[in-house]
Amino acid sequence: MFRFIAAVAGGLAMWAANPPIGWWILAFAAIALLWIAVRDGGVFAGFLHGWVWGATFFLPLFYWATVASGTLLAHVALAAVEALYIGVLGAIWAVVSRIGHLKNVPLGGRVVVQIFLGVFTWLAMEQLRSSWPFGGMPWGTLGFSLVDSPLIRLAPYGSTALVGGVAVVAALLAAMAPRMRFLGAMASVIVILCLVFLPVFVPIGASPSATVNIGVVQGNIPAHDAENRALQVTKNHVEATRTMLAASHVTPDLILWPESSSDRDVREDPQAGEMVFDLVQETRIPLVMGTQKYVEAGRYNDVLVIQPHAGVVDRYSKQHPVPFGEYVPYRDFFRQFSAEIDRIGVDMLAGDGPANVSVTIGEETLNLAVPICFEVAYTSIVAESVKVGAQFVVVPTNNASFGDTALSEQQFAMSRFRAIEHGRTVIQVSSSGISGVVNSHGKVLYETELFTQDARVVKVGLHDSLTIASRSAGGREFSIYILGAVSAMVAGVTAFLTRDRGGS
Repeated sequence: MFRFIAAVAGGLAMWAANPPIGWWILAFAAIALLWIAVRDGGVFAGFLHGWVWGATFFLPLFYWATVASGTLLAHVALAAVEALYIGVLGAIWAVVSRIGHLKNVPLGGRVVVQIFLGVFTWLAMEQLRSSWPFGGMPWGTLGFSLVDSPLIRLAPYGSTALVGGVAVVAALLAAMAPRMRFLGAMASVIVILCLVFLPVFVPIGASPSATVNIGVVQGNIPAHDAENRALQVTKNHVEATRTMLAASHVTPDLILWPESSSDRDVREDPQAGEMVFDLVQETRIPLVMGTQKYVEAGRYNDVLVIQPHAGVVDRYSKQHPVPFGEYVPYRDFFRQFSAEIDRIGVDMLAGDGPANVSVTIGEETLNLAVPICFEVAYTSIVAESVKVGAQFVVVPTNNASFGDTALSEQQFAMSRFRAIEHGRTVIQVSSSGISGVVNSHGKVLYETELFTQDARVVKVGLHDSLTIASRSAGGREFSIYILGAVSAMVAGVTAFLTRDRGGS
């Protein structure tokens, strides 16, 4: 019963470390409680308690899935599947903990080996969860919960892997310290304090090479029963843009609209197209906006660049549509479990990367990273766009279907993380909130409320230098898989050598 209670408490602590509560210090307690719940147990017990920890974390974290899908089944299924990864990790950690009973190995050596194996199996689990199946689900990655902690300053040097990895080291040391002798326990406390608080002295951010004035428009959405609702969303953004231009003392060099600011394809639909193209011609300001492109096989989620006198000059199509949210894989099979999947009537198709578009402002051409909505959670997508020259990052998103749940806050925490990780200004622009601007030092310049209309001009820094995290994304991913696999194999050998020592 104690293990079960520790697992439940750990999962709830991990949820509370994330928005909307955001008590980041609880992330350390959560990891420590996971270790305590599975320590010295059998493989099956480790899996079971790990799954309980995961389910207790993911069920409240993913509450927005019920609101967006209209069914509790989608929410529970998503949480249950994601919890399986924590279950497998729990089984591995249960075996790794047995190393602590090997009397022929010095205590310090046992602790170091357990922490090494524990950290890299955690990181490999998170990475696998973020990439498989159907492209994975990185929501709930440990590093994102630490965006307000001193550890966030490690992000430019190793992304979520370094931030989360250091947190796991500190948490495992905290879980092991009570079993150590006095000097070992005191040494562990000192190491933990250094790991958690010394990063406050690590430099982050850089001075911009230039600045531009960006108009960020959150037009808001009409009521669900509004007539011509899709067209009204576009009209709202047009009106909010005009109001912003009339009120601002600074003329923006570029205007940003969110994902799906026109659900009607402005390239094909006369009414939507007239509103948008007339606005660009009238203001003579380039517009970056989100729209849909319908083809025979499905639809694309596009970000367009519209230039005065030139029309559409560049396009990025979302390369990572959300399974069961924007398309349904194996539709006939999953329809057997719920007819609700047919609420997604037209499957979204995957575009190609990188997530970049170019905008001409005067004599200069700007390179923008434009990961759409959930794509900000995928480390490789954002890193690739920065590596190919993005001078700032725009996250166009449409969170209207998630209501007033914590999804928008969770997403904005990811945008804040990416700003520090890549040393870039990040602009999250949403149809209904949260929109906001974060500079390369992680400072939030402004943040909007949900379901309000907001449009303002912001001076944004342009950056060209690459952080270590930006440059090393591909190699880091490969290394984590290798080290995670080696750690799992060592755990397997340990299970064989200590097969008579484990509990059940």
